[in-house]
Amino acid sequence: MSLGKDVNFEEPLQRRFKGKTVLITGAAGGVGSETARAFSKEGARLVLCDLPSTEPKLKQLVTVLLSLGSPTVIYVCGDVTSVEDVKKSVQHGVDKLGGIDILLNSAGIAPVAPLQLTDEAMFKTVQDVNVYGTFLMMKYTSNQMIKSEKGGVIINMSSFLGMKGGDPLFAYTASKFAVSGMTRAAAKSLAKHNIRVCAIAPHMLEGDLADKVNDDLAELMSLGSGNQNKEEVKAAVLAGGLQEVPLGHFGQMRDVAGVVLFLCSKESSYITGVVLPVDGGATA
Repeated sequence: MSLGKDVNFEEPLQRRFKGKTVLITGAAGGVGSETARAFSKEGARLVLCDLPSTEPKLKQLVTVLLSLGSPTVIYVCGDVTSVEDVKKSVQHGVDKLGGIDILLNSAGIAPVAPLQLTDEAMFKTVQDVNVYGTFLMMKYTSNQMIKSEKGGVIINMSSFLGMKGGDPLFAYTASKFAVSGMTRAAAKSLAKHNIRVCAIAPHMLEGDLADKVNDDLAELMSLGSGNQNKEEVKAAVLAGGLQEVPLGHFGQMRDVAGVVLFLCSKESSYITGVVLPVDGGATA
């Protein structure tokens, strides 16, 4: 089946996803919630997934997304490392909305620790969430897409560190290299079912997770340097990160959301298996 079949480039962009159902993991987080907003504005139905502890945020997000134009928004609480929870999330979309057309795997964690400070439990936890969770969601969502015979799109969240490495986030870096590899492998195996698989590789983004990572990096650097002024150290961390970006500024959540929507749209129907940097040129 041709990936380019039925492409209509004259379709109004603001309604590109009318009639499509999008499942988003990590929906209460920065990338997940911002991308959900973008999909809502273009008419998508949404299934929001995140941990039970985020339920108040999910409920609030549902109200916001309905006001932005999404015809239907539902949520389900669960853990992406649980097979049963993953199956439940996918089945929720099937039972309530008739199936899943698009999956965004944005659930993830990013503890700061170089190799020698990464203990075994930390390393395993990061791989469980970032790698195993991504694998489970891809497996069970693609099973549903294959059964529906309608095709679909899967977008995974990698990182610029999954392209160039970064020792201060050793376990996270390892997990994102794995996500990039799984993306390419899945793209080849699912192409015959008209399912496209791509990944996004952002640099540092403005938002809660980036703030926490920067705080943790500053803590680590202050211990190594003996500088007790955490704000000075954090400023140095940010300045160092900014030097990596030729465009001269950090990205925002909407920068990633826009690329996700492009990769899920008909305009990119001949693109699969890519790990696309959204990094201001940091990995150029």
